[in-house]
Amino acid sequence: MSSSSTPTSDSTASGSPPRIRRRIFAWDPGRDTVIALGTLLAFWACYWAGSAFGGGFLIVGILLFGTLIPALTVLRKRREGWAGLGITRRFLLRSLIIAALLGAGSAYQLITTAAAQQVELLPHLLANLLVFWEPFFVFGWLYLRWERAFGWLPAIALTGLGFALQHVGSVPLPVALSFGLIALAFAIVFACVRNLAILWPLFYPVASGIGTLQSGLAMGWDGVGSGAFLLAAQAVILFFVVRGLRTKLTF
Repeated sequence: MSSSSTPTSDSTASGSPPRIRRRIFAWDPGRDTVIALGTLLAFWACYWAGSAFGGGFLIVGILLFGTLIPALTVLRKRREGWAGLGITRRFLLRSLIIAALLGAGSAYQLITTAAAQQVELLPHLLANLLVFWEPFFVFGWLYLRWERAFGWLPAIALTGLGFALQHVGSVPLPVALSFGLIALAFAIVFACVRNLAILWPLFYPVASGIGTLQSGLAMGWDGVGSGAFLLAAQAVILFFVVRGLRTKLTF
């Protein structure tokens, strides 16, 4: 079966977002599919080690397997441009409007849940806002690799399964499965536009804030500090990956 994301012009070579023909089902796994699977398994190992032995393992997972390898694969190896990571102007306004509505609709639940658990809302929300690496890795990288290889419907299911696997061993299994269901819902939303703006920064922090509280994870100002560090480190990595390209990438 043909690929679910076949470029219809030579725009990929120039670094601009290609026009694609999307498929419900496809069979076109490639080297990037294998790399994506490898990063998922490696990230799961880092996540588990981070919860068992210390946060340094998680930092390595986020920056190496969750940022550097995806950026090198998509931007340098495949030359797909930023759209290959879900960063695009396509459907941007629509994505932001939908995200704002979803975020506003979920805000009351976040406020009441935080109040019931006596958790300070502001640092908890800010810490979740700064977790850009998660939607970038799970949706901008993994989901788009699964869709290119297998079609958008299997990609939604694989994203939910992968997100559950990512947490196995770090949280109780029922919590990991609930996280997988949340990721499944996010994947459905993301699949509509393939633009990370529909998740981050207006909706994902609120929904993630609810999910973390429901799993017993409250974030404070230390989480804000570590989140700011990781976001800055991601920006530096992406800057240097793009810096060496001969062609200017467009959104």
